[in-house]
Amino acid sequence: MSTKKHITELHTEINEWKSKVNFVKDELKTFQDQLASVSAQNTAQEIKMKVGHFESIFIRQDEVNDELSHELQITDNNLGDKVKGNPAGDRVLFDDLVELRDKIAVFEKIWSENKTDFRRFLSESL
Repeated sequence: MSTKKHITELHTEINEWKSKVNFVKDELKTFQDQLASVSAQNTAQEIKMKVGHFESIFIRQDEVNDELSHELQITDNNLGDKVKGNPAGDRVLFDDLVELRDKIAVFEKIWSENKTDFRRFLSESL
């Protein structure tokens, strides 16, 4: 049996998720700048390999951020369209966004792990 939620609950949750994705985008920019600084200051092959590793991770993370932002916006728009087309839309319960919530949980877990790894790398290479 699927859980139902009010549109305002879903909209609030989507906005929270958008904020999380935007925060990761900002953090990612900072990390990319730090990575560029480490790369410029170190010529050791081992460091360069790790820099390349994190560059790849950050490129993929940026793609995931964009994909998730897009999916969140589409979901929010679709909910809005359902309410607009229904005079009682503000009182209707909608299916919970379980799959999207799971994606956000995985997104946060992976970013947390990558952040921890990157901070460890920074502490070792500075």
